[in-house]
Amino acid sequence: METVNILDVNILNTSYDEISTLVETKVNKREKFSFHNVNASILLEYCKNDAFKKNLKSFSALLGDGIGIYWASRILYGKNGLKKRITGTDLYYYILTLADKDKLNCFFFGGSSDAVKILPETLQKKFPNLRISGILPRETEFSAETLETIKNSNSDILFIGLGTPLQEEWIASHFDSVDIPVQIAIGSGIEFISGVKKRAPEFFRNYGLEWLYRVYLEPERLWKRYVFGIPIFMFKIIVLKVKLLLK
Repeated sequence: METVNILDVNILNTSYDEISTLVETKVNKREKFSFHNVNASILLEYCKNDAFKKNLKSFSALLGDGIGIYWASRILYGKNGLKKRITGTDLYYYILTLADKDKLNCFFFGGSSDAVKILPETLQKKFPNLRISGILPRETEFSAETLETIKNSNSDILFIGLGTPLQEEWIASHFDSVDIPVQIAIGSGIEFISGVKKRAPEFFRNYGLEWLYRVYLEPERLWKRYVFGIPIFMFKIIVLKVKLLLK
């Protein structure tokens, strides 16, 4: 599939429906496929951390996450940039809708104990045909027993929500050994899917301002990521744009 290169990272140029169809195909054929929605913060970490870069490159595909990646692609490549703005949380609901339709087995590894506690009930209400093959909170010890539990779960899709960089390292290390076709790094996605964390109102989501609402809710954890991260990311994009124009 076509990709768009942003800061040396190839971002899949796709849509919600296309990636859902791809996931369905991989599950049906039992072919291994891992993907991750990457935002500006993750790309900045990629640029400065060699170990993280290696782990990220091990994924089968990388997708953009949010308005920053979408507009960066448009600044760099104009109409040849990303055709759709994708947000990770919306994509996870597309995947869960698919899992509900096809009655797939889903394993969830990550999220807080509070999120894990209410996740089954939340999923049952929204996706009654989805089959939960296992749930482990992020506090679970990384042991051989944990790995065996996931391996033997007979799952079709594995959602890993351990946060960066642990989830990237986990998938890079265990992708081949875990017999689960589709493996997805979802960051704090389990918190949002469960309802422990509330998504931004529709107005913020429609105008690409969901990040601003998240900073409002979690200023101590997120303010540095955006106050410093956004200007640094945009500077790198402008420098890259100048290099492309001078070619």
